[in-house]
Amino acid sequence: MRRESSGFLFFSLLLSLVVLSGCAAKLPQTLPLGPNQQEEAECLLTSFFQIQRPKALDADLRLGWDVFGHKGSADAILQVQQPAFLRCTVTDPLGRSLLLAVSDGTSFTLVDNRIGCIYQGKTDSEFWYSYMPEDIRPEDLFFLLGGLLPNVEMEAIGTTQNPERTGFWYVWQDSRSLIHHAFLNRRSKEMTRHLLLDARENLLLDIVYSNYSGLRNSGFNWPRHLQLTGTAISGTLTVQINTLYSHRQLAAAIFHLVPPPHFPVEEVR
Repeated sequence: MRRESSGFLFFSLLLSLVVLSGCAAKLPQTLPLGPNQQEEAECLLTSFFQIQRPKALDADLRLGWDVFGHKGSADAILQVQQPAFLRCTVTDPLGRSLLLAVSDGTSFTLVDNRIGCIYQGKTDSEFWYSYMPEDIRPEDLFFLLGGLLPNVEMEAIGTTQNPERTGFWYVWQDSRSLIHHAFLNRRSKEMTRHLLLDARENLLLDIVYSNYSGLRNSGFNWPRHLQLTGTAISGTLTVQINTLYSHRQLAAAIFHLVPPPHFPVEEVR
């Protein structure tokens, strides 16, 4: 079974959330806040949560990676929708489908057209966790892609600022004991960086967001460029959204797939 080649490419497109080793994180330098700054920081976070957010994304993107000296890139069509729906198609330079994956957040189907094989399983399976860390759940992907956050109790958040005083760092621990460090720019009111650490302060993700823009009359902004680095990822990963088509809700059937009858199906665990 050629899991490594197909799995690496597909799961790289799921934000390349591949934890290669556990290393203590080097956190950004911060400064304490004065009383007036504390109030400003709380207001900024409150307004960030109150901004209307999209619940779906339909886009063409390009992924680039430089991991362990291996460089490459791939085009893909990505459709994600809350709470945890996913459809991802990796294409060749002629636009032909190489890999197609769908998930409803509980189960997934992966079609590898290069070898004519289909893998099916659950998102809590050993197969899934061999490429995705157990700390990252399917419902996290939409937030991580969009520079968004689920609602957090304000009382549980610690706040500092960066030395340049261009924004505020918000730190909290979620119900899974994951530690979040999120940076909001005080002028644009956008998230520009999100660090995710485990309870032992090993860095799982360090995402830098940039080039926010939106569709005309949509009222939403979405980061067009993501860069993933950190001591737990031996390299650099980028996600570049080339064309953003829509934030419209999609039919649930899009995130399910009836396997072609001529492809063998392997149930993975």
